[in-house]
Amino acid sequence: MTKLVLLGGGSPFTPSIFQAILENKDVLSGSEICLMDLSDARLPQLKRLGEALAAREDMDLTVTTTTDARAALDGADFVFPGYRVGGIEAERQDFVIPTRHGICGDETMGPGGTFMAQCTIPATVAYAKLMEELCPEAWAISYVNPTNMVAEGVMRSTNARFIAVCDCFPGFREHMSLLLDVPDEELTVRAMGVNHLTFLTEISAGGQDLYPLLKERVLGSRPKDESPEDWSFSMRILDAYGYMLVCAGHPNMLWEHDATMNERRDRWEDPDLGGRGERLSDLYAFVDEMIEGAPYDPDRQWLRMHHPRHAIGIAVSILANEGREWGGMNYVNNGSISNLPDDAIIEGTCIVGANGPTPLAMGELPRPFVGLVMHNITWQHLTVDAALSGDKKILYQAILASPYVHDMQAAKQIMEELLVAHADVMPQFA
Repeated sequence: MTKLVLLGGGSPFTPSIFQAILENKDVLSGSEICLMDLSDARLPQLKRLGEALAAREDMDLTVTTTTDARAALDGADFVFPGYRVGGIEAERQDFVIPTRHGICGDETMGPGGTFMAQCTIPATVAYAKLMEELCPEAWAISYVNPTNMVAEGVMRSTNARFIAVCDCFPGFREHMSLLLDVPDEELTVRAMGVNHLTFLTEISAGGQDLYPLLKERVLGSRPKDESPEDWSFSMRILDAYGYMLVCAGHPNMLWEHDATMNERRDRWEDPDLGGRGERLSDLYAFVDEMIEGAPYDPDRQWLRMHHPRHAIGIAVSILANEGREWGGMNYVNNGSISNLPDDAIIEGTCIVGANGPTPLAMGELPRPFVGLVMHNITWQHLTVDAALSGDKKILYQAILASPYVHDMQAAKQIMEELLVAHADVMPQFA
């Protein structure tokens, strides 16, 4: 029996993880899925869902629940950290407070990213230390954000077997497959950089470079009378640099300050995060419908399949020794990207088999992006330093190091307000 533990098992993404497990039942049949959450409010409902879905697929699957991390991790083979410390309200503050002071808010970039890291790094390090004690051979496959900073914090503090992934990449890969009319299994898609600032450097099939076709389909189909200002941000980046930006929704602030600020200022002031709370309630209502027999619907807001297929797929690659290539992996560089520091946590491609991930030699990051990525790496290191030390002076330096920040007084005010907003989930600053 393989024991898979979902840390944050009451998450709205848990139904999609069940679905990804069912898609891999040839490898995972007979497994135990342990849903661990600090709150048991959703655990009984999600346990019923897992059991109902498995029964429909005639899959041998045991679903257990607990609020005790030690009980969950004891004997685990795979651990999937998937939580947002502080919940939706903490996320809202990471957007709202910086934006009120004229600096863009975001949960993984800018001051908001620094503070999300202060919340998630200590929690994830604590779980990783429990893994060292209770299941030292287990692999953690984490999609806790900020992915790169959480990975650095864990790798600097523990010897746990820790894999950090970003769900932007599998969604981007799927989009490329549809755009180019090439089956996913035939594509080679490689991107490099740092989390949420990665650039597509290779796309091919059967040894044929598909980047010219991609550019033709993305840029060549635009009406002649349409100006670049009317294009999407991704198109403008491709037109300017000749490279696609993989996760364009996060770093657009770095190129289009005013437009991004205007878009975020009003949306994130809404206490319900623009209706996300309402959609969350709708999701849990739909869980009851699925328990009663409704089919899984991947088009619903919280049932998307990108990150669960990514995380569960990596586990399957380890169990089955597939030697499969996976992108969106965050790992210590050690020369993988030759013109970035060896000690940086970068995002690139790994081959995953029984011994875990082996990074590919990705080559050089294209010259136009090196300075910006280096800026982010410095910000990342300082953010992790602050999370591990609880030193407010280093925290201030980390905020100032963010490429989003352009005013010292605003940075200081943002820091003080976010320290208050997140005081109950950042014990290192008590």
